[in-house]
Amino acid sequence: MYHWTEPRVRGHVMVCFLALVLDWMLQRKLRDAGFETPTGTVWQDLESVQAVRVELQGHALLGRTELAGTAHQAFRALRMAPPPRLQPLVVPKTEA
Repeated sequence: MYHWTEPRVRGHVMVCFLALVLDWMLQRKLRDAGFETPTGTVWQDLESVQAVRVELQGHALLGRTELAGTAHQAFRALRMAPPPRLQPLVVPKTEA
């Protein structure tokens, strides 16, 4: 990354700091839940989850790919429900 102004450098440092805090918190939550998986592996597995727009019988839906590897562990450790496999996609109507 190349930043030439002080506000951009400060912004980048803040984003890096927040990423470090999130990684530390995930590591702690995983450890507290009894999982010894490295956070790098968990982030990689979470990154592989994709959202896909699907049209079915004239209805727009948002589908997600399967949770791979340790992604389930991450949701369990964080006490979060994974996104539903399929959910209605609300498409805003455009004004004519």
